[in-house]
Amino acid sequence: MIQYGNKMLEVEENLLKWAKSQIPDLEDMTPLREQASSRQYFRASSTRESFILVFSDPQRELNNEFIKYSEFLIKNQISVPRIEAFDLENGFMLMEDFGDKVFQNEINTYNQKDLYLLAIDQIIKLQLAAKNEDIGEFNEISAKEQMELFEEWFLSSYLKLEINESETKLIKDAYVLISRRFLGQKRTLCHFDFELRNLMLKEDGTVGVLDFQDLIYGPLTLDLVSLIKDLDNPISYKETEFYLKAYLSMAQEAGIDVARDLTSLHEEFEFAGLQRQLRILGTLSRLHVRDGKSFRLPDLKQTLIYVIEASQKYDELKEFSNFLELKVQPVLDERLGENND
Repeated sequence: MIQYGNKMLEVEENLLKWAKSQIPDLEDMTPLREQASSRQYFRASSTRESFILVFSDPQRELNNEFIKYSEFLIKNQISVPRIEAFDLENGFMLMEDFGDKVFQNEINTYNQKDLYLLAIDQIIKLQLAAKNEDIGEFNEISAKEQMELFEEWFLSSYLKLEINESETKLIKDAYVLISRRFLGQKRTLCHFDFELRNLMLKEDGTVGVLDFQDLIYGPLTLDLVSLIKDLDNPISYKETEFYLKAYLSMAQEAGIDVARDLTSLHEEFEFAGLQRQLRILGTLSRLHVRDGKSFRLPDLKQTLIYVIEASQKYDELKEFSNFLELKVQPVLDERLGENND
């Protein structure tokens, strides 16, 4: 096996050499956008088509699961890239190329409705997929551990905030309430990070779904809130209601037992968002502090806004919302300003 360490150039050379053993007329590869994961993505073209080349460190990533999930999702009519070839020992993959049109960059006021409805259709297909015993279930332990990243990495490691005893209790009580409302939802197959940066507009006008390695059976509204409360494209309450109505109609038409009216669905959606956004505040801070990857730091601002706004809607969380707005938000604004200097 290749020894990685600081030998990324050697890894890239070996990746291209391996890929050319699969597709002999491949040309030199070019790197693609930076990722939050340890995976490295490249594009290389043959005389007929282009491919995505992937280095996915086998010591850090679950590559066998990634390959199995790709096959499973394709069988269930979910549009994910086909893996053409792989070398599990070295962490090399040759994948179908969905192009360069990431929803995150393509979405605008004219096409937003069409793109969101395309994405919701993929969520419906995920929820209709056959049961897969290899995919785990979201449980109380994982939900709590993910939210606790908010304290460890966002409040403490990144913002360096001193939290007193009463504030600690306030945070812990919020975890308990959010977890109960989050995990009380109907379970369904979830992508887990169904956001605009992981969706592609393919050349044929359909949607492609990337980064599906974290598939899990979790709360019904988890993927919906990932999409509709995307960090790059905040939308209005009226627009949110429109897409929730669209989901409700499409899910019922597809035979999914949603068994909720719009008001109940919206409330479940908000609590799924709170759990997710507390996790994101922690993971993006960890990405910066521990891993030296700071390209997602600007996303912290909108993530915190979502938490403040959602928690303000519920009497049990209003004090938590006020704590975030009055004590945490000013410090975040100051730190982000320092990072921009």
